[in-house]
Amino acid sequence: MFKEIYYKYFNEEILPELKSEEGRRKKIIFTSILKSLFFFAAGLGMCLLFVYISVNNFFIPAVVAVILFLMYFLLLKGIISIIVAMRDYRTYLAENLFPKFLKPVANFKNWPKNHDIESVIDSNLFRSFESREDIASYFGIYKNVNITVSHTKFIIPADTVLFKGVLIQMELPFSIDNHIIMLSKNEAVYNRYRQVNPHIKDLNDFMYVFACKSNLQIINEELWNVIKKSGEVYNAKGYLFSLKGNVLTIGIRQKKFLQFGSLFRSLLKAENFDDLISRFTVIYEMIDVLVK
Repeated sequence: MFKEIYYKYFNEEILPELKSEEGRRKKIIFTSILKSLFFFAAGLGMCLLFVYISVNNFFIPAVVAVILFLMYFLLLKGIISIIVAMRDYRTYLAENLFPKFLKPVANFKNWPKNHDIESVIDSNLFRSFESREDIASYFGIYKNVNITVSHTKFIIPADTVLFKGVLIQMELPFSIDNHIIMLSKNEAVYNRYRQVNPHIKDLNDFMYVFACKSNLQIINEELWNVIKKSGEVYNAKGYLFSLKGNVLTIGIRQKKFLQFGSLFRSLLKAENFDDLISRFTVIYEMIDVLVK
């Protein structure tokens, strides 16, 4: 359902603006490939020169060393030029195209950075941090649930990064008399609650579960499936989950912030943005599970 909403919005609202951008994408591909071919040809030239010198016994160690260095440098430069173009284009998409996908369903808008640090501390997911540095933050509403999504870093003394990734916070229309924490097994444990067993085998294989009280009715197979899906679509390197009262806090550790799309995929097809759209829709799916 949600994907169809995004596809319809893409075709009606976003696509008309992207037709000129598609020409820009093709121009970048052409320029990048041309530049890469130039470096490969130059590297091949150095290779042929090395063969010529070797065959004709013009072996001068210093000259050979320079030729070999240039050969490897130019061949490597040919590969790197394509990689850099792909990286820069994904950065361009994140800065210029991502905001166009904010409106459907939750009508996300830009939100003040570094907001509501108290609720993050209250989640008990992170040990003490010195500062929070949001790259961007967005606020939306779905089913009367206030949603904040931030691309953020938490810094501890000596400028060490404690956490880098996506922070999702929701204010639910109901409250539980408990504090439940779930952490992927590669995350350090900072809370003082006892470990509990929700009797969901797949969950117990990947996550530690802690709770202030033993009532875990809200942690069921359906919720676990959408939690697992959210980790997959965000390419999680670590996963932290806290539900306390009516506040749900999710930290998804990532090596890189918002990455989607590709230089070699057309901008004119909605399905080419499924990796981005899924990051929105999985939030709504989680709310649908929690708010019946």
